[in-house]
Amino acid sequence: MTPGPASWSPPQPRELPALREHLTDYLTTWPAHLSVADALRRGRGTLRPITRPETGASLLLGDEHQRLSGAQLFYVTSDITRLVRQAAPSLRDKWDIQPHDLPAPTGFMLFAEPMAEYIREDGKRIDIVAVSWGGTELITSDTGGLWVTFWSVTDFAALKRLARSLGASATEADVTAHQQHAELTWDNELYMPWGSTSVTVAPGPDGRMIDPARIAAAETIGWLQTVHAGWIFCTPNTLTETTEEHLPRTQRARAERAGHHASPVRVISVSRKASPATARSGEPSGRKVGVRFPVAPFIRRQAYGPGRQLRKLTPVAGHWRGPADAPVRITKKVNLVDTPPTPRTD
Repeated sequence: MTPGPASWSPPQPRELPALREHLTDYLTTWPAHLSVADALRRGRGTLRPITRPETGASLLLGDEHQRLSGAQLFYVTSDITRLVRQAAPSLRDKWDIQPHDLPAPTGFMLFAEPMAEYIREDGKRIDIVAVSWGGTELITSDTGGLWVTFWSVTDFAALKRLARSLGASATEADVTAHQQHAELTWDNELYMPWGSTSVTVAPGPDGRMIDPARIAAAETIGWLQTVHAGWIFCTPNTLTETTEEHLPRTQRARAERAGHHASPVRVISVSRKASPATARSGEPSGRKVGVRFPVAPFIRRQAYGPGRQLRKLTPVAGHWRGPADAPVRITKKVNLVDTPPTPRTD
């Protein structure tokens, strides 16, 4: 029997700035340094600086601290997370990501439901629930690129068990686990050069090419598809709407003093606005619809910019059917394609 995942109780959108603040502060602590150094020593992670584990940990944590501090915050609700996950497989091998494809140059996006998961060595399921992205000073490429960090739910139960095994009482174990760890754990990462049409894996330390199917990069490449879909759903479309959760004045002032990006949290949720397609679908059809569900969204490379030479992936024609106040139903099938299907000739 596979052990269940760590408990994930997502914060409310208004609580996201405090979570980011705590997470950013945690990156400067000695427990964070010890954890990352140990991971590097064990050869874990996709991107590992070629230096001593202790030095590498300092470089990685400092780089991530800079990204998180300047990140625009995004909150993706449960319903939209399911749509994003269903849409993601259709983006396979269609990277070509450019800076204008991002909803913000530097960001931190939290999902109200896991955006990905995997089974750890001990058989426990680990849920990936957040992603951060931005520039980096650790890697360079001819075109420049994007560093993406994936965050999992911290397994406090395992941390408490470890503390108890070392002689701590139940109360001491609980206090220690929460004092020395944040709500989320840096799980893995990748680097995407701008305009790349595929993700490559660098050679191993002995010069041999690493098999992507045998290292964590194989997982992070798949996770990037989901992140890419999440970015696309942040663009204006008929399936989602973006609202802003403003920080209270005192919290905004504290964030600014700490050097954190203090703009409102952007909340990506189900659109309740009526669209022309929805209006047409509401015409008498011989049956009543008692739920609200998405109908056939797809994504196309839309031309824009000077001379319409630029392209961006944009959700098109997707809409919701059913009464605006009806329960939302997300089915397993969501049609998301980059180009129209080839007509059959038979």
